[in-house]
Amino acid sequence: MNQVIAQARQRPDDPLADSGPALERLLALGADPRDICLLMRNTAYESVFSTLYALGDPGVDDNEVFMLHEDLLSADPSGMEGRPGSVSWVE
Repeated sequence: MNQVIAQARQRPDDPLADSGPALERLLALGADPRDICLLMRNTAYESVFSTLYALGDPGVDDNEVFMLHEDLLSADPSGMEGRPGSVSWVE
């Protein structure tokens, strides 16, 4: 978590850099750092699990997933490749 905050401070225009200030706001509101880490851990697990599950799909062959990671940021519907301001708030 501290690494995410530090990296966002060093490179505030990088993709997903708005995560650093979001973490800082949560901590300033008194959120328990352990709780935040548990949520981050869950999100990482679910993401990796879903990816591995999809790769195990018999309809996916080696050629269809080659360099697929490069398409991840370009899939951002805002067109901003995950950079700060790319998420519109929905309540």
